[in-house]
Amino acid sequence: MNPFLHLRRRFTGLSGRSKAVGLFFATSVAARTLGICCQLLQVPIAVKMLGAEAFGLWMALTSIGTMIMFADFGMGQGAQNKLAEAFAAGKEGVARELCGSVAVFLCLLGLLLAAAVRLIVPALNFTALFNLTDPVVRAQAPHAILISLLLFCANFPLGLAQRLAYSRQKGWMHNITQALGGAGSLAGVLLVAHFHLGLTEFIAAAQLPLILAYAGLLSLQLIQLGWFNFRTFRFRWATMSELFGLGACFGIQQVHLLLLISLPQVIISTSLGAAAVTPYNLAQRIFNLFTIIQNAFMLPLWPAYSEAKARGEFDWIRRTLFFSLRFTVVCVIAPMTVGALFAKPILALWVGRTAALPSEPLVWLLFLWNALFFLQQPFGYVLAGISEVRQLTVYSVVSIVASATLMYLLVHRYAQEGVVLGMIVGFLPYLFFGNIAGTIRFFRLIHGRPKAHPALAEPSPLTLQADCIYEQNQR
Repeated sequence: MNPFLHLRRRFTGLSGRSKAVGLFFATSVAARTLGICCQLLQVPIAVKMLGAEAFGLWMALTSIGTMIMFADFGMGQGAQNKLAEAFAAGKEGVARELCGSVAVFLCLLGLLLAAAVRLIVPALNFTALFNLTDPVVRAQAPHAILISLLLFCANFPLGLAQRLAYSRQKGWMHNITQALGGAGSLAGVLLVAHFHLGLTEFIAAAQLPLILAYAGLLSLQLIQLGWFNFRTFRFRWATMSELFGLGACFGIQQVHLLLLISLPQVIISTSLGAAAVTPYNLAQRIFNLFTIIQNAFMLPLWPAYSEAKARGEFDWIRRTLFFSLRFTVVCVIAPMTVGALFAKPILALWVGRTAALPSEPLVWLLFLWNALFFLQQPFGYVLAGISEVRQLTVYSVVSIVASATLMYLLVHRYAQEGVVLGMIVGFLPYLFFGNIAGTIRFFRLIHGRPKAHPALAEPSPLTLQADCIYEQNQR
């Protein structure tokens, strides 16, 4: 049989949700591959054009921009869940009320952040803050930083485009948008380099294409849904009250993830010196490659779990969880073992044998840490998708405190290896009691519950409240 015909028949026989997950996965892999290629081409151009100091400033601003995106208090993720449930139940009016309220909230928050940036940035001494020595960079820094942060604030409410696409089971649209934005960013950088423009123009050329791509994605979806009449969008505190509670839980877990990424390097740098960060960072970069594989598979499952919960399809959630666990072990952790075995030769080939390469114990401790983190993901995505995250948030706080304390205590005795060991031990309560036990607890609660028809799926208090508001407006 023709293999393409066989694949087509298999794909045609899948459910709508499974097709959406498969299309999301395929476009995610393609978009991330294109993004990596664009970055590989963009970085040498940027280094050559800007110089080491201006390039480092750009990287620092990118990190600050990433932290700005965490300032939505988890509202985007909470809205994604509730929107997915509303769409699954066929309650378009509820979805419209939710989308309108979240859109107004994010716009107001973006404007407040932009106003704060506009007031604070002119008062700062960037020469001292970033240890700038190049006179040209010193002169360009204030305006470049202001423009960069304002662009991040402008992109803040546009993040709703991603959440809306995910909740509609159309994550492939977001993946295509990211790919177009990445390609546009590379084209912008090439133009700036060709005309020998300054740092401000470089930053604008790198950031604007993605902003425009997100604006286009949001506009397209609003047109598809028939929601482009902005006068019908209203901000309602009643609609937002439950989202604030759910969003706060997601927000705390976002902080947890951010600290797990950045805190080890900060502790190593402040305790052992900046040079000691290099072997840790080099080893972690090997394992970061496998994050791309798992994220491409796991991301489409989040909104799919929300939809399945709204339809009462708990058996599908259970089957998908077991499948995602097998995928993680076979397609992520197993190949990562090979990566750990050859980590030092690979790094020596990449950066040279004279660089500060990681020790074998550090490589294998980081392998264990990443393996545990990857095993946590399937359980975490189930709990996130069904909005059962309040108890998990408690273990997030426990993990943050325990990991930070243990890393600080062990770094002086065991160096970089002690930091990773402290991170592993502090993470275990979050993994076992938060994620695994929380998922088991959920399945026990719904065990024996009859499968709900989509029209009979029990609505949440937020859904009931928004339904009443919408019906009153229609009258």
